[in-house]
Amino acid sequence: MTIRRGRRVSDVLAAAARFLRDEDVPDARIDAELLLAHVLGTSLEDLIVRSADEISPPHIRTFNRAVARRGHREPLAYITGVKEFYGVRLKVTPSVLIPRPETEILVERAIALKPRRVLDLGTGSGAIAAALAVALPHAEIVATDVSAAALGIAKQNLPARVVLRRGPDFEPVKGEKFDLVVSNPPYIPSGEIDGLQPEVTKEPRVALDGGRDGLDIVRRILRGAPKALVEIGAGQAKILRSEFRGVRFHRDLAGIERVVEQ
Repeated sequence: MTIRRGRRVSDVLAAAARFLRDEDVPDARIDAELLLAHVLGTSLEDLIVRSADEISPPHIRTFNRAVARRGHREPLAYITGVKEFYGVRLKVTPSVLIPRPETEILVERAIALKPRRVLDLGTGSGAIAAALAVALPHAEIVATDVSAAALGIAKQNLPARVVLRRGPDFEPVKGEKFDLVVSNPPYIPSGEIDGLQPEVTKEPRVALDGGRDGLDIVRRILRGAPKALVEIGAGQAKILRSEFRGVRFHRDLAGIERVVEQ
């Protein structure tokens, strides 16, 4: 994208929003505003106040590049490099899954349980562990991931008291006991990934692919943890009810059974 006419905030935003709409980007206007606020290092509220201000050529060039990336359906969070989750500002890169609001249901339930020792299995960016570290200052938290790159990002997002370990499933904590295991594991069925939104397909496949029905890792967690909270996808609660006795489910704001608890 190249802005050729008008350097006022209002003109630049209008041109960017038109471009993004033409590229079928959802929420084109708000994405344009978020990108410009990021480039200018300001807030959305300040953009409104400054709508008649002119933007410098260097800032316009940076903004053009950011909007072009969004037009290619690169996730907004990967462009800005940050994402807020449960009140915590997190660094994110293409090495980690972008934290989503529905996962906050899991965090809220975990806080209510007041565990003393928690395992965040498959921590990714460290979103769940970071939120729990704030809400449960006296809890011991261990976070694991199979990806070294993901753990590198998690380390930047987490306080030093959170212990990080690398490996699959329960292997990094073999023989250890926890009051609660929490996880937002891969739960998309393998055959459905390529049909997802373009933005989602740009996230790490290892963080998405849950096997044939999406529940491979979910099952391993439920079989290996006496007490667990695990995020799942729409429609998967029915399968889990038939396989695991005594589990319960928590719905997200859309009414979807989003977290399984045992």
